[in-house]
Amino acid sequence: MSADADEPVFDDDFVKGAVFTEPSARERARTPGRLQRRRARRAEQRRRRAHRGLGGGRRREYREPSHRKAVVQVIAGVLVLLMISTGLWWWNRPGDPGALSDAPAVRPAPGLPGGGAAPRGDPFAGSPAASYADGEAGLQMPDPRAMNGLSDADLALAYVRIRKLIIAANLEPATVFGRAPDAFAALLDPRQRRDFRRDLDRKGDRNTRSWLTSFAAGTAEQAATTVKVHGTVTAAKARDRGTAGVTVKADHLFVYAIRRPGRLDSTMREVVRRVTEVFVHREDGAVKLWVTSTQNSAAPSGCDFGDDFIHPEYPGGSGAPPTARPMDPYDQSGPIQADQACRTVTRI
Repeated sequence: MSADADEPVFDDDFVKGAVFTEPSARERARTPGRLQRRRARRAEQRRRRAHRGLGGGRRREYREPSHRKAVVQVIAGVLVLLMISTGLWWWNRPGDPGALSDAPAVRPAPGLPGGGAAPRGDPFAGSPAASYADGEAGLQMPDPRAMNGLSDADLALAYVRIRKLIIAANLEPATVFGRAPDAFAALLDPRQRRDFRRDLDRKGDRNTRSWLTSFAAGTAEQAATTVKVHGTVTAAKARDRGTAGVTVKADHLFVYAIRRPGRLDSTMREVVRRVTEVFVHREDGAVKLWVTSTQNSAAPSGCDFGDDFIHPEYPGGSGAPPTARPMDPYDQSGPIQADQACRTVTRI
């Protein structure tokens, strides 16, 4: 800073604001009183303030903030993120090729017939079931068309109720894996419901467990979130005990991905074919349904248990030996044979 900048600037405003009277000799010799001293101090303070305001004092300077600190912070943040990413990769890195993983995975059952082993993650791949619909989407009912005393609306209502019956008997987890068919029983005609409950798990041919798809206790658990479904539903004029009506016939394949309870390495497919006939008629002004026939076959499955539960036959199992020629469980071209439960399969 130059010397001129340190000197006060005596402009007009400064001169006008400064009032100075030359004291007399007597006044100079006289000791200043309290009032004079106070005035002198005030004058000196005004002079100093004027001097600082004109550049003689300490000045504040605005300086642009340095970017060095911001750059250092950004670099530090990037390094922290890299360290975290490296740690996560190290924690989740693949183990040795021979190491076992605790993560659940669907594995193919070894030695499935017909080379139909499913790759990990998709228990239906490599089989016809891969192209089947998922669950209820595979249950397509015919268009309701009036026939034999039943209107379009009558048959539309009947189809809805029959579809619910099929779902409750073959897709409801409580029925299939829990062996508790309450939902199915609730859909039956009250008179047939009474007979169904009375004969459920009854020894002999009258056992109504055969109306349902139920795995025997301790033999299977669900290994996939869906069941693959494929089949047809038809309707035709019929008479039952002199009553005119319509027989609705449903013929479906239900393909379940199952495994031994707690055994992830035993996953396989179980193919169940079910053919159910329901007679629809009007009675006392209402649409009535009556299950007249139901048959099923399951493969691969053990036989000679006599309880109408499904006993899946896993590879390497000790079930009863087959008694007839091999069968294709996906074949729906013919009727269900009585001995199908005891036959080996060509594919699964």
